[in-house]
Amino acid sequence: MISVAMATYNGEKFILKQLESIKNQILPVDEVIICDDRSSDDTVKIVKKFISDNCLENWQITVNDYNLGFCLNFYKAISMCSGDIIFLSDQDDMWYEEKTRVMCDIFEKHPNISVLSSRYDIIDENDKISENIKIPYMGEIDGKLKYITLDSLIGCSYIRGFATALRKSIVEFIEPIDLKSMMAHDWLINAIGCIKGRSAIINTRLVHYRFHHDNVSLSDMERKTFLGSMDKRISGLKESIKGHSYLISPVFPLNEEDYKNIKHQIRFENKRLRYLNTSNFFIWLSLLGDLKTYKRYYKSSLGGIRVWLGDFLYANNINFKR
Repeated sequence: MISVAMATYNGEKFILKQLESIKNQILPVDEVIICDDRSSDDTVKIVKKFISDNCLENWQITVNDYNLGFCLNFYKAISMCSGDIIFLSDQDDMWYEEKTRVMCDIFEKHPNISVLSSRYDIIDENDKISENIKIPYMGEIDGKLKYITLDSLIGCSYIRGFATALRKSIVEFIEPIDLKSMMAHDWLINAIGCIKGRSAIINTRLVHYRFHHDNVSLSDMERKTFLGSMDKRISGLKESIKGHSYLISPVFPLNEEDYKNIKHQIRFENKRLRYLNTSNFFIWLSLLGDLKTYKRYYKSSLGGIRVWLGDFLYANNINFKR
């Protein structure tokens, strides 16, 4: 059984196209669970009409009692799904029609895979395909299956939730940690997938990711900008520490190397927090010795230096142009 977990919030402009792309899959989905985070536009009305007009008995939309935020809203939608395979869906993208068929075929052939993602292209507000985000360490888009290591996810969220599917068997291990500031639900799900089986990515484009003026995640994916504010940087570190701490809890059996690396990441991020909260120059200088850890965020030495310098700018309230 195939489920789709969708989180919505004020998505009236593009949601109809996404719903159509899900309905038109070559391998049909069996269930669509949509959790709306108290939209103030016509999102809920549009979804209900689409479900009614197409007689989609196993599609449902639930409006939250209060605003949860995108991360917790996704956890809620996932928890309500009953399918063996659960696809995550944003509200404004469009799926290639073979998305579920390709990914479910991989799940069937590789029972060790717990979480699977795909590559994607980018479309604008008019559905025009633009230049694809280039992530060199993801490899070429060659149609091959690539396994993701837990180590590659330490300190770095580079797998996109809108291109991700997971097995129902790992849902019980998804702790509802609100990772809205730096990581996200997709980071936690892929990390758990690495521990409870394997996480993998198929290097084939299966999603049209829509980038528009209301969607701010493109710059986050490119990792070319600093976090937007001091408060966001601090809250992001606190959330990251909480997420990484969960991964080394007794719930998960880790090998010695992964355990050691995650512990190091937690100590490092606590040290960054101490600096941001105190502006102690000597702590900042000592962090220079952690550039190898800093570069995990960007997976490049230059990116690591930028985050280190960014900590100094934020801790000392220095304005700068992005």
